[in-house]
Amino acid sequence: MIVRPTTPQLLRDIRNELTEHVAPHVDSSTARVALEQIDIILEQCAVRSESEIAWMVEEIAEIDAFAGDVLDATGDEATGSALQIARDSRSDSLRLDDLADDYNRFSEALSCAIEACMARPEHGELLARGIETLRLRRAERETIVRANWRLVGRG
Repeated sequence: MIVRPTTPQLLRDIRNELTEHVAPHVDSSTARVALEQIDIILEQCAVRSESEIAWMVEEIAEIDAFAGDVLDATGDEATGSALQIARDSRSDSLRLDDLADDYNRFSEALSCAIEACMARPEHGELLARGIETLRLRRAERETIVRANWRLVGRG
């Protein structure tokens, strides 16, 4: 019986079943490598599912603030329009598909904001701040997701 049936726990239980009960009966080296690849992917999915919603909510807030700052500084119409659409269409749902839609709309506002800064050299500092914040955040999260990465076929 699974006592804590969260998505990460279910994925880790699948990993355990494959490792403990399936892998010992696999003789083919090709199939063993495939099982190792599956194990890595399942662990990355478990890690990601623990935080994915929180990460998107945090990034949406950061993008909203950055795009708002760019709009205030530049008055860029494309940024203003994309930001308004993202804000007006925001679902306030924590369902993954709904949140992904919100994230995509805010990402469009981010893209417009970055383009607005790139078009105006006097806003280079604002551009650098936005890119650095998002780059660091995404690099940090990628490191978390890939923490258990290993070369497949090498144990």
